[in-house]
Amino acid sequence: MAETIEEGAAQMPGWMRALAIIVGIISIIAAIIVLLYPAIAVATLITLLAIGLLLIGIERLAIGISGRPYRPAAHRRVATA
Repeated sequence: MAETIEEGAAQMPGWMRALAIIVGIISIIAAIIVLLYPAIAVATLITLLAIGLLLIGIERLAIGISGRPYRPAAHRRVATA
C-alpha cells in the first residue's frame, strides 16, 4: 500500500532531502573524527570561540564609536501617517 501524506502537510522538495542526507553524512563523519581524535575537537572549539569573541569585540567597538546600538530591521518602529 502506498503511504499517504497527512492533509495540510507538505513533502520536502528533492533538493532539500538530498541536502539533509548530505549534512547527516557529514555530521556522522565529524562525530567519528571527534571520537577518535578529541584534541581536534578541543582545538576547533577554541578556534570557533576565538572567532566569535573577535566578531563580538568588533561589533561592540563599532557600536561605541557610532554612539548608537544596532537594531535589526524587524525591531525598528515604523512611522505611521
